[in-house]
Amino acid sequence: MKLGLDRRTGLNRFLTSWKSKDDPGIGNYSYQIVPTGYPQACLYMGRTLLWRAGSWTGLRWSGIPKMTSNYFNVSFVNNQDETFIMYSIFSNSADPKVIVKMVMDESGIMQRSLWQETTWIEYWSGPQELCDKYLNCGPNSYCDPHNLVNFECRCFPGFEPKSSRDCIREKQGVSMCNNGEGFVKLAHMKVPDTSIAHADMSLSMKECEQKCLRNCSCMAYTSANESEGGIGCLTWQGDLTDARTYPDVGQDLYIRVDAVVLGTFSS
Repeated sequence: MKLGLDRRTGLNRFLTSWKSKDDPGIGNYSYQIVPTGYPQACLYMGRTLLWRAGSWTGLRWSGIPKMTSNYFNVSFVNNQDETFIMYSIFSNSADPKVIVKMVMDESGIMQRSLWQETTWIEYWSGPQELCDKYLNCGPNSYCDPHNLVNFECRCFPGFEPKSSRDCIREKQGVSMCNNGEGFVKLAHMKVPDTSIAHADMSLSMKECEQKCLRNCSCMAYTSANESEGGIGCLTWQGDLTDARTYPDVGQDLYIRVDAVVLGTFSS
């Protein structure tokens, strides 16, 4: 079954929760692909965005590190006609009766389960952490639940705290337009909200860097697809929101900084 949008007919396929465990009426939560900017999967309560499962990285949704599986394959299509994701079971001669399911319960929790003999065994659910909550950290900061020294909201390079959650440029008025600026890499990231991102699938990572550098409004870039060594180009203009870090998975995100800040990371 496809989950996503058919632009030719206007059909939008998405999941909705039940009202309760015992009432199969339409509940408050929905899980759907949002095509604005660069498409991403999102969880809503009514019209309120609660969680971004993120954009498609070529391997998984950026906000679901454990999405890869030995049991099913995932196909993502994004063209002028359709934007959708589709799951299919791997052919496994050793265990030809593999059955998996994805359910959104009445409280808005996504669950993946595997049928084993006589019962369903849950092997993933989400959202799980405070860092999964949409906008848990303010603009130009990212959520880091694994740093036990600092507060979980950390400023991007070149920014400093304005409050416990918000960050601003360290040096107000310093030009970052053809003034020796460059990029600092942050590894293992869930990239910022892609609803305002610009995508160009024809560019390499080097071309993506040059494109962002030429545009004085470009604040960050990354590969649109992390498979095959990184292909395609995502760029952001304006504030970077709803990013987080993971301990051992995620994408490389490149943040634009001025020459002074770049020097501190290069030394």
